[in-house]
Order: sequence, then C-alpha cells, then structure tokens
Amino acid sequence: GFGADIPTFNRYQHLGCTTGNSAGGLADPTIVTDWQATGGWEEGYHAIIYSIANVPESIDGINLQNECNTLDKNLILVSDEDRDNNDYTATLEDMKTYIDDHDYILNLVVDSTVDGNLDNVGIQLSNGGHDHTVFQRDGDDGGFTTYTKSDWYYNFITHDLGWAPYTSEHYIPLVIDKPGAVWNVKSLRDGVSGNEALRKSFTNAFVETKVEEISCPGGTIIDGMCISRTENSNSGIGGDPHITTWQNEHYEYHGQCDLVMASDPKFADAKGLHIHIRTKLVRYWSYIKSVAIRIGDDILEIEGSADAENNAEPQYWVNFEYQGKLDTFAGYTVTQLTPSCVSKREYKIDLSPTYEGQYIIVQAFREFIRVSFIGDARAFGNTVGLLGDYKTGKTFARDGSTVIHDFIDLGNEWQVLPVDEMLFHDVAQPQFPEPCIQPEDPRGERRRRLEESSISVEEAEQACASVTDPLSLKDCVYDILATQDLEMVGAF
Repeated sequence: GFGADIPTFNRYQHLGCTTGNSAGGLADPTIVTDWQATGGWEEGYHAIIYSIANVPESIDGINLQNECNTLDKNLILVSDEDRDNNDYTATLEDMKTYIDDHDYILNLVVDSTVDGNLDNVGIQLSNGGHDHTVFQRDGDDGGFTTYTKSDWYYNFITHDLGWAPYTSEHYIPLVIDKPGAVWNVKSLRDGVSGNEALRKSFTNAFVETKVEEISCPGGTIIDGMCISRTENSNSGIGGDPHITTWQNEHYEYHGQCDLVMASDPKFADAKGLHIHIRTKLVRYWSYIKSVAIRIGDDILEIEGSADAENNAEPQYWVNFEYQGKLDTFAGYTVTQLTPSCVSKREYKIDLSPTYEGQYIIVQAFREFIRVSFIGDARAFGNTVGLLGDYKTGKTFARDGSTVIHDFIDLGNEWQVLPVDEMLFHDVAQPQFPEPCIQPEDPRGERRRRLEESSISVEEAEQACASVTDPLSLKDCVYDILATQDLEMVGAF
C-alpha cells in the first residue's frame, strides 16, 4: 500500500509487506488500514516502479527466494486519475520493459467505463487492443459472465474528462496482450456505496481472473488443473459420429435427428453463432449427413454425397439457395479445397478479423461430414451444446446447471427444438416432439458385427497409421470396422 504523507508530502510511500492466512487475514493489517487518502500527486508510473523496487527480500521472516517453491509476481494499480507526470519522465515503453523485465502481471483498477455500462466491471484486451473479453455482472447474487467484443478499445472505453481523460493513453496499453486486465474503479465505487450485487460481481470476476492469471497464465483452471486454451484443433464432430468436447473428451451418440452442436447468441458482438448437425441411422450406428451453420442472418448448409466419385459437384446451400455464391459467408471468407481425392472436400470459414487466426472447418468425405474448429475462448468460449462447456468441460443440459453424464441422455437433450429454429433447407424425420431415433441394442449388435468383421483390427490400424492423435486413431479404426471400408481413413 502507499501513503501520501511520508517521507515526502503528496508522494507515494511503501507501507510494507505481510503474509496472509487461510482465513483471509493478514499478519500485519496496518499495511492496508493505515493508508493516507489525501494528496494530489497520482503518478501511476512512479507508483509501479517504486513498489516493484521496494519488495523486501524477506516478509514476516520468510525469505521469498529461498523458501517459496513458486514466486508469482502481481501488481494492482488503483487510481481514479490519469498520470500526474509533470516531474516524472518515464515513458510508456519504459514501463512495459520494466514490468516485463521483472516478470510482473499488472492489473489496472482505473477510470474506464466499458460501453457506457457500470455492469461491465472489467475488460481483457488482446490483438493489439482490438479484440476483447468483457466481464459483466450477471444477476444479483455475485455472478458474472463474459462476452467478446471487437473494436479498438479507445472507441468504446470512456473516462472522466476532468480527472482521467488520458487513461487510454497512459495506462491501458500496459496490459494489452498481457495476462492482466482493466477494471473500472467507478463500478467498484458504485458497488461499495450501496450496490451490493455489483460489488459482489466485481469481486468475483476480479478474484477468479486473478487466480487464473497467477496459476495458469493464458489458460483456464479446471478442477485445480491448468488447461491451455491457446487453441482447439481437436474439438468437433465427425465419423460414427465421434464427438470431441472442448476439453478433448470423446464420446459417441448414435441417435438420428437434428442436434445442436454449438450455439452462442453473443458471438461476434451478438451476431450469434448456431451450428446444427443432422444425423442418419444405418443399422446399429449413425453418421453426420449434413451441417447447418448460422452466423447473423446468414445460413450455410453443407452435405456429403454417397456418389461423390461420380458426382464431384459440391453439395451446399447458402440461405437455402443450392450452390449459392460462397466466396464469403456472413462477412467471413470461405475457402473451398478439393484434394486429389474427389470424394473429399473441405470448407474453411476464416473468422478474421473478428477473431484473428480462428476457423470453422467442415470436411465432406463421401456422405460423411466432419466439423472442427481452430481457435480459443475469444470465439468459442460461450458456446453451449454437444461440445460441452468451454471453460469447465462439463456436459450441461439446456438449463446450464444440470450436468448430464449419460451420453445418450445428453444427445437427446440437445435435439433441435422449435425455439432453436430450422436451419436446414428441408425437413427430415424425426422433428421434436418426436424423439431422436435410437439404434436397437446398439452395444450388443455393434459388438457382434465387429466380431464378424471381414477386416481385421490389424488391417484397420495399418490403414489408419497416418492418424497421429491416439483417440482419433481409435475412432478411425472403429469406423473402418463398422463400415467394412478401408478407405474410411479419408474421413480423418
């Protein structure tokens, strides 16, 4: 903490360090209770450098370097003004270098209102200050949610013109593309002054974000483990159909119906992303016959072809028009790739510039459709559906709280309902309220058929040798045995 009176009036002063305990108390509480609230010189750059430079070697008898297994260095700057830099010459680049050289994570609690709404308690900035995750109050019980926004931060973050007009220039650039975030001091003040729900949401959002920054930089903490969220290239649905959740858990669902694969109404500044798949039952297994993707008001539907070798025409509909113009879709570039094998076709939707370097990929191999993703939480972090919850890995029901562990029940739960709207160009049976059609005795019949297979496991494994992911390799082998077709490796 910093006081204003000693050793020099109107200057920051280091008040000491102490240790915390499991009950949330401090060994020396005076370092936070003896703050001086008066004084006119609020020079944040000086405060940052002064505080980093004055961390002692030992705190309450504990030598930081020798006795701590891990040393997490975090700094929180709290100020309702911009810089008072009349006699302090450090530059923005000086500060970035100083913080990085000392391995600190900086969070800013400053005058920074996001989209004119105090319920937006904080914002994490990336991609040079253009793509963001906004932390927003959710309800009256301390909950919070996040949404993504793409725009230059100075276009929608505002500051008090009397006290903090240059906050966007002085402070916010320090945390762009860093683990830390910007938190609105006005939201905190409003919460402390009587809006208890806002105070709780601010606190919970800040604490949970700080825990992830400290323990799992650039990732997400799930059940005490740090899970990297830099990219999801394995998540998706394909084959028999094999479903890979956002947390890389594999399961199968063999019902025939239309299903919600992933849905996020807040995607791309509330354009919305909705992906539905249509499955078709074949004896004791099923496959994905087609996929429909809606972004904003535009719908792209892609279907495989059982006669792909003789009919190389792509099977797709744009806003229900067969083979409509497909250079772009919903404002995003679409690339169609046709390998030397005419039975295989790929559609790649580039989500730039909204989500730079992130993609939705649809592959058609004969009549089989596969949908996968390359990206992270910025694009897909709020989706619900068959892929589960992005942040926790839990397979939630539609109510967002009930966890479903039986995958047949999970698939049935995410059957497309009237409220989800029809995205396909035609109607196939069943449609709700008719339930999804299940294979008869799928496990027993499947086991018997696989045992009678004319293709051996060894032959299937050899055909799938090019598939490097262990779980995908297992799926590949199974699909070959189920279809009795060695060329099914082309679907992987």
